[in-house]
Amino acid sequence: MKDWALKDRGSLKEAVIVTILVPLIQFGMHLLGWGNGMFAWWEVLLAAPLTGFLYWAFTSAFRKYANEDVTPSSD
Repeated sequence: MKDWALKDRGSLKEAVIVTILVPLIQFGMHLLGWGNGMFAWWEVLLAAPLTGFLYWAFTSAFRKYANEDVTPSSD
């Protein structure tokens, strides 16, 4: 990725939070009896970093263009 993606500290912090919350929510729902039993515990732990990485990639890419004017011109 480019330097701008690594400089976006907000996206990095949010991605870490998402990575931690994915297994916690999955296991919590299972403990409450509301889980669907679709994934084993090791599958959830493997997918959590992937989910965090995808979250970071998308949010940092969108934030790169957040301050640009995208309104159509009426020429």
